[in-house]
Amino acid sequence: MARPGAPGTRVSSGRAAATHAEMWAGFAWANHAVAVEDPAEDGAQRTMFPRGVSLPAAYGHGGAEAFATLAPGAATLADAVEPLFRAWRRAGLTRGVLPGPEEAEGLFDALRMQLATARGAPDAPLWQGVRGAEPRWVLDLAAFVEPSQDIASAALARATGQAMTALELAGPHGQARAVAVVPANLAGALMAAGVAYASAEGRATAAALCALILGTAVDSSAALARRLAPCPAWIERRSAVLAALEAAFDRIPPGAPPALAADAAAALDRGLAAARRHGLRQLGLLALSGPGLVERMLGADSAGAEPLPAIVRHEEMPGGGLARVLARPAQRAISALGLSPEQERETVAAIIGRGMLDGAPEHALAALLETGIDPAEFTPHLAGAVSLAHAVALADPEVLLPDSEAIDALERHVIGTGTAEGAPHLSGQARTALDCGATAQARSAMEEALAPFLGLGLAAEAPRRRPPGRAGATAKLAAAS
Repeated sequence: MARPGAPGTRVSSGRAAATHAEMWAGFAWANHAVAVEDPAEDGAQRTMFPRGVSLPAAYGHGGAEAFATLAPGAATLADAVEPLFRAWRRAGLTRGVLPGPEEAEGLFDALRMQLATARGAPDAPLWQGVRGAEPRWVLDLAAFVEPSQDIASAALARATGQAMTALELAGPHGQARAVAVVPANLAGALMAAGVAYASAEGRATAAALCALILGTAVDSSAALARRLAPCPAWIERRSAVLAALEAAFDRIPPGAPPALAADAAAALDRGLAAARRHGLRQLGLLALSGPGLVERMLGADSAGAEPLPAIVRHEEMPGGGLARVLARPAQRAISALGLSPEQERETVAAIIGRGMLDGAPEHALAALLETGIDPAEFTPHLAGAVSLAHAVALADPEVLLPDSEAIDALERHVIGTGTAEGAPHLSGQARTALDCGATAQARSAMEEALAPFLGLGLAAEAPRRRPPGRAGATAKLAAAS
């Protein structure tokens, strides 16, 4: 039975007489009312009108707003992607990308799972039919961090392989058949895993994640090349691509979680061996991107190699108005500490505030009353205010808050500090992981750590050296060439 808001449009191909609801059965759905612009109006001022959309429950209200822009003619996520999947299925069976109907159904069930759980989605040009754009698939890395803070390497590898087949079905053109898996929310994944972005461990973990995705993408591309032939650019770029893959082993710095580092090295091993044997169907394979509609729809808190901008977000509530909430990676990092429910509430409240005057220090409340603010007028503005002064200005623009320790105490109680620095019950490692104040040097170091894994085979000059210390692996792989 279709849940409220679940799609019910009948489709004409694929499983016999299947409906969208049947193909998306098993997922809970949520309805959202979002405001969108009237496309019929011209000029700078456009009328906003309400629109109802239905998404799986893994998506928030902000994701629904992004979806409404991404797919303006669709009422549900299934209605938006099923026509794309039908076209890919036909193309895949016709061109031999998909060996048969059974494999096709398995792939699209897996892609539906990615979308339904907000783990991954095709990039905006694929939804909108933009010609000439590089086909890309976005993965939210934070969605692959377990509650235990372990990284689900196997699940991430499976999602990457599925994405690579989907990108081949999308029909890239050109000599290099360039495609890209885009890892989004990298900083969010590090925070959820309890790893500080601006640390050697953070850079090593990020590099290992990219190496795992790249190795898996190479392996998947080689499997496609075995069945469909390598891309035309492979002959001239083969040596440079293989040298870049060999060099990638040494570009995973020490400090990543041992299991992740081992999985990443194994993925690169498999990918290099497969590329030597069969060539690659596509090049590029891994790219970073700035914030976009798909990243926003998936709920990514960070983009590209950048750190989280803040651990406190202002979210629009479904019923209207704003509320301060803890960014999901920060909430998950705190939840992993094993605190009692009361301790966790105290920790979160210290960061985002309580949003109410109840329980505030008496001397702080007295200082507020001395400003002439009526608490009855002031309280409704607390939930979404960015500061105490902001809430006061919303209540009475004529009132200016004085600078005093009492007012500062009230600010901490109602609005919070916005950082983990003064929050109780946190370990030193947790505080460091929750720090968003990355310097320009830290951001540059992160970009440098990830650069070797990006744009495989697309650069004008690729590294042509054999990495030291890999003689055994290189000799083993040479026999497969």
